[in-house]
Amino acid sequence: MGDMEGGELALQVLVAPSFVAPGKGLFLCIYDDIDDDGGDAEEIGAVEEIIIPQGTPICGYARGYFADEAEEDGDKSVGFLFAGENVADVTAVFYNKQLMTLSDALWTVYQERCEEGNTDTSNLLFGHCVQISNERQVSIQADKDFMSRIFIPDVKEGDKFSPTSLGIYANDLAFDPDSNEEQYFENSERNNILQLVWRLAKDEKTGMVVPTWPVVVTKQDIRLLNTVPMEVGLQYGFKYWNAVSQVGLVSFTPFRRVSQADSASMDDGKQNFHLALLQAATSRDRERHQ
Repeated sequence: MGDMEGGELALQVLVAPSFVAPGKGLFLCIYDDIDDDGGDAEEIGAVEEIIIPQGTPICGYARGYFADEAEEDGDKSVGFLFAGENVADVTAVFYNKQLMTLSDALWTVYQERCEEGNTDTSNLLFGHCVQISNERQVSIQADKDFMSRIFIPDVKEGDKFSPTSLGIYANDLAFDPDSNEEQYFENSERNNILQLVWRLAKDEKTGMVVPTWPVVVTKQDIRLLNTVPMEVGLQYGFKYWNAVSQVGLVSFTPFRRVSQADSASMDDGKQNFHLALLQAATSRDRERHQ
């Protein structure tokens, strides 16, 4: 069993045998540092409840690299793809250690370019074509000639249970082979409390905004009362499970995880998650400055 502790939240993030799938799963619980001879819990000041706000980073998904296709023996790949109307305005990303819209991240880098006398947006975002208007409207389309947009986790032996790599163990707690698409998303809304958000950075050599790795965050406010580890889930997507059932996992190469970047078929639920996540972050920023 691997684990990490969230000191400020008294949160423990663990990896242990899954209750819902073969292999390991990701678990959360209140950190209980009291041993059998530690005395009375109230005297020591044990934490009895944790409220984890929406959008709180829980752990990294994994470090890795980008390739043209997923590995045949793995199902942990994540696609880096933005598409759809107004996607930049409703997609949450981490940039400069802050949660913001993709539009704000791109605008920040574009302004830096403009100050240097460069208004070119052709290579502003990894694997995408970007256009920015004078009214600060950002439109994004996938670069059809760009292929290496599949993120492949590459976890070294010594980092298997490090905070940057625990996310790959999260299972989808919504899967039911007898459920249809609508039922799947209803199950996911109830059972999966985690979500992937991309961490972006500026490549200092090219000036391009590039993905570094996905981060696992809470997709809603969470109240924890348990000191016994509870398995938590991450939505893979109905298309993933449908493809797996039709062609088998080994031969299925599209992306495993449904990330906030995988927006080609973004529905209202995903957009609502983005907007709620960003509104929550804005609200917390206001509270800190009051």
